[in-house]
Amino acid sequence: MGTPPDSLLETVGLDPDLATRRPLQLSGGQRQRVNIARALATEPKVIIADEPTSALDVSLRGQILNLLRRLQREQDLSYIFISHDLGVVSQISDLVAVMYLGRIAETAPRAEIYARPRHPYTRALLGAAATPDPRRGRVAPIPGEPPSPADPPSGCGFHPRCPEALPSCAQNEVFLEPAGPGHLVSCPVVLSRVERESSTV
Repeated sequence: MGTPPDSLLETVGLDPDLATRRPLQLSGGQRQRVNIARALATEPKVIIADEPTSALDVSLRGQILNLLRRLQREQDLSYIFISHDLGVVSQISDLVAVMYLGRIAETAPRAEIYARPRHPYTRALLGAAATPDPRRGRVAPIPGEPPSPADPPSGCGFHPRCPEALPSCAQNEVFLEPAGPGHLVSCPVVLSRVERESSTV
């Protein structure tokens, strides 16, 4: 049957009187709370949130993330949280999947992927997003331009921009394979390194 609108607005921290307002009469944070209320209307178990904090300032971003975490606890919700902001991802996610050209390059529990990124693309993303460390100098940007998803490179899609690519990376299709407990990577160079590390233990 769904939850009454007034109750939904209260659930996301809004005054029910705002139900009569037009979108342009609401702040950015209020509009985002209304969107969350609408998503809750059918009492879902899973919500797909695509860049839900990208247009918000730091203060509002924190409020929305706190709201999402509270709703997750209270209503036993799961989120598929899509974002380019790795700082936000680290605050909201339990399991992280890093995608390149529409395919998963690496996936692992949050703590593992932030502490031990394996795929060259993941390492580059986290290096670029990290607070600069004057002792290490600047993090080199990922070289080249992203190819068109409509015409991806053969083999591993990241190989034209990858500093570790081998000739075989352009020829062989790559698949996600285990690189540790709960850690999957689609990179034969990394997987070969992991295999060598395991054999020396």
